[in-house]
Order: sequence, then C-alpha cells, then structure tokens
Amino acid sequence: MARRFAIQRGRISMMAAVALGSLALVIAPATVANAEVFYDEGGCVVQQVTDGAPAGGSQCAGVDFGGTSMGQAAFMGANLAGANLSGSKLQAANFTGANIEGADFTDAQIEGADFTDSGILPGTITVEAADASGAPVDFAPVVPAGLTAGDCLIVDVPVVSGTVFPVGDSGMVCKFSSSNGTAIAVVKIQVTPHPEQTEAPTPLFTDEPGATGSTGPVGTAASTRQPTDWGLIAAVGGGAIVVLALGVAAMVISRRRPAVATGDDGVESDEDNDEPKAPGA
Repeated sequence: MARRFAIQRGRISMMAAVALGSLALVIAPATVANAEVFYDEGGCVVQQVTDGAPAGGSQCAGVDFGGTSMGQAAFMGANLAGANLSGSKLQAANFTGANIEGADFTDAQIEGADFTDSGILPGTITVEAADASGAPVDFAPVVPAGLTAGDCLIVDVPVVSGTVFPVGDSGMVCKFSSSNGTAIAVVKIQVTPHPEQTEAPTPLFTDEPGATGSTGPVGTAASTRQPTDWGLIAAVGGGAIVVLALGVAAMVISRRRPAVATGDDGVESDEDNDEPKAPGA
C-alpha cells in the first residue's frame, strides 16, 4: 500500500512539473511580446514592424523619444509632427505614410529606414505628358531637422528635378542621410498620355490591290507607296501577247514550203523549179 501511494505521489509530482512547464511556455511569449513594445503612453504606441502598426496610426505628435532604442519600429501612418527623435536608434524603422513635419532626427541612427510618403517626398507624382516623349517631372525634398537629402536614382542612374519621364509608371528611389546612417524613400512617377496624343501611328504601307478611294482599305491609312496601275499592266501585257502571237505566225509562214501545183496532165510542178517532174518522181 505504501509503495502504491509513493507511485501515485510520483505521478502527481510529474504531472505538476509538466503543468508548470506548459504554463511557463505560455507566459514566455507574452513576456517577449511585451519586450517588443518600445513606447506605450496615451495614444502613442510604438512596436516592432513584425507586429504591425496600430490601427489608425500612433498619435505621437510632440512626444520626446530622445535617445530611445527603437530598431525596426513600426511608425507607418503615425503622427510624429514635432516629435523629438534625436539620438534615437531607428535602424530599419518604417515611417511609410507618417507625418514627420517638424520632427527632429539630429544624430539619430536611421540606417535602412524607410521614409516613403512621409512628407519628405510624395509617394506618387502624377503629371500629364506634353507630347509623345513624355513629361518633365519636378520634385524637391523637404527634409526635417537632422536629415540631409541625397541623390534620387532609377536603376543606379541619378535623376534630377526636371528630368523627362516617359508615358507610364516609373519607380524612383531617393536617399536621405543623418550623421548616423542612410535611409530611403520610394517615389512612383505616373505620366499620363496627352489627350491629343491618342491617334494611332500611320502605317508605312497598306494592302494592295483592293484599295478603294484615297484612304485604302477600311481601317487603314493611305499608303505612302505609289499605286499600281493594273490597267496599264493589262494593256502592256495584252500587247506583248499579240506581238508574240504575230511573230510566231510569221515565223511559221516564213518557214513553210510553197504549195505544189498539179497540172492537167498529172505532172506536178514546183514553183522553185521550172523543170516538170514525172509522176512518182
């Protein structure tokens, strides 16, 4: 009996240990998740990009983040107007769609941060083409304190304001730097066709024959090639046939031997030979 109780107590102790271990596994992720929240005060919540930004964006206007470590922070759509981010660690932070007007990034570590559509440059610039070649596109970065505008590039080729972009969509990457690293912003350039540049290009040739009128077959433009005079070709061809036929006939006649005449006495005579020939000769 004592041994049975000892076994049961051992089983209970093992079950308790397993339960405590499971509880520890449940609690551990919550602790890690809490560690990923960099700032949570009032309506301003800053956490890692892996958890996503709060719905509606964090309301962090005027908040002092000075010197805070917030690598990979999710500032998408946040209101950071007038916020102090000087000396903060913001590597790979995402500021897409944020309002950073009046914010201070002096000495902030911004290596790999994304400032797309954050007020430095528009996320999309749309212009109408001046002609078939496209349209010149003007842009001017507006950088907050602590940031310096760098080059804008398309496939590593520098692009300056006023560059002519072709009709369609183009992607441009602009760089910005602080004393501690370089960040980027992506700009989409949309050049729409000019309303008067909608005519289809005129083809060099059209199908012949069968063209009617000066505009050629239905749905095609006038040919730039001289029209073929089929009547003239038929006339010339017919004349050539007549001449050829006459020539053949003349050749046949010229090569034909004269007819042999038969006299009343049954003696054949040859016009080319005055001597009469006896029958059978």
